[in-house]
Amino acid sequence: MRLQTDPSCFSITAFLADQVSLVARKERLPPGAALLRLQEWSRTPEGRKRLLLLVVEAAALETHPHEAAKIDAIRDELAARGYDGRDDGHGGYDNGRHHRAAA
Repeated sequence: MRLQTDPSCFSITAFLADQVSLVARKERLPPGAALLRLQEWSRTPEGRKRLLLLVVEAAALETHPHEAAKIDAIRDELAARGYDGRDDGHGGYDNGRHHRAAA
């Protein structure tokens, strides 16, 4: 099954669906169980790191250039959301798309 993410246009629906797909592939789970695993991993720094590593591994194994670009976009978005473990004081998500309100 091909991934849905369009590297040129962010879609939260495609982003979530593709994360579920990648977890399902790697963990050999049905989609519902993969969604639960994804939710579980998203709750802790260790789980978020595990998800990011899973995505990095998927990118390394992907041979189709268009699918690899989609996985790279997912990885970049996860990193922008702080899944790479960096704490920049912005809650892990400040990639130029969102701005804090002035105090």
